[in-house]
Amino acid sequence: MKVYYNGSCNICNAEISHYKKIKSEISYIDISETKDKHVTNLSKDELFRRMHVYHQGNLYSGSESFLIMWSQMKKWRLLSRVLSLPLIRQFWFLIYEIVAIFLYWKNRSKI
Repeated sequence: MKVYYNGSCNICNAEISHYKKIKSEISYIDISETKDKHVTNLSKDELFRRMHVYHQGNLYSGSESFLIMWSQMKKWRLLSRVLSLPLIRQFWFLIYEIVAIFLYWKNRSKI
C-alpha cells in the first residue's frame, strides 16, 4: 500500500506522522517532494487536492483513501467499518470534501 499526501500542509503532515507510528509497513509518499508513476495520470491540482492511496492495483482518492488506509490499521479498523455504512459514508464524503477544500486553499501557495 502506498499513501500519497501533501507534506507541505502542516495538518496533513502531522496526521500522516501519527499513522507512520501506527503502521510503518505502509509506504508514505510526500507528493510535495516526489512523484511516483502510479499517480502520474493525475494533474498537479488533483494530486494536491486530496489524499490518495494505491492498494491492490487500485487508486483511491479522498474519503475513500482514508477508509482503505484505516482498514489496514488495527486501531482504526472499526472507524473504517462505521464510516463505510451507506448513509454515514455519504456524510463522511461531504465532511472530507469540505476539509480538503479548506486545506487545499490554505496551502495553495506552497504548491
